[in-house]
Amino acid sequence: MIRLYVLLGLFISIVTSSIFLDFYQLPKGKPLTPPNPSYPLGTYINGENMINVNAVAIVNTLVFGSIVGILETLLSVTYGVIAGIIGGKVRTTMVRVADSINSIPRLPFLLSIALFYGIPTGTSLKANFFVTAIVVALTGWPLFARQIAEVIYTQSIGKSLRIIIKRIPIRIGFHVLGVKQTIQLIIPSAIDGISTYTAMGVIGGVGDPRYPTLTTLLNTASHLIPDWWLFLIPAIFRGIILILLQLLADEIRRI
Repeated sequence: MIRLYVLLGLFISIVTSSIFLDFYQLPKGKPLTPPNPSYPLGTYINGENMINVNAVAIVNTLVFGSIVGILETLLSVTYGVIAGIIGGKVRTTMVRVADSINSIPRLPFLLSIALFYGIPTGTSLKANFFVTAIVVALTGWPLFARQIAEVIYTQSIGKSLRIIIKRIPIRIGFHVLGVKQTIQLIIPSAIDGISTYTAMGVIGGVGDPRYPTLTTLLNTASHLIPDWWLFLIPAIFRGIILILLQLLADEIRRI
């Protein structure tokens, strides 16, 4: 438990400080100034303090992960519960549908979809932040849905379908899974969302300039290799965020 509290405290500290620095602007400087005592993380291509730039990127990255995590969990639990409760051929068919979606190469599929609602700029693809989060969630839920369907089906064996069906399916799912298992679904889904968005950004240049994330910073710095602080520091922050989320999920699983 002590380790969980330490990890949770560290994560909350990063989130709180990032939100604060999202609103509180530190002094700007000369564009592309390397890290120094006046600008510990250097300055951005427009002279903005990289402390503020990274803070905004961290907040937006976590918002994206949260949207994907919540949506994927809701969809997977709802679908898995319905399949698990009904059982029989319907369950088999629904599981096969989930397996079919899982078999599609996800990243090329997402990049293809992004071409329909995104705006090519020559070097990148401007795609709405929230639409992208929804699309990522809609392609990531089948893996967890299949697992939930098996859990619910096992729990429902020997019980009257009429008694079970009186309750709202999604409530049954969260009740059977429990709070701990639900959190264990949300956190991996959030990690999945952040990682997928990073892949879409690095490979396809997908991003939304209005909501810069750590991925956006990596893309911006792709042609500015000598200015190492533009990509190395965001990459470190991204690694810290993902590691903390994974460690939190592991600790919650041990409770």
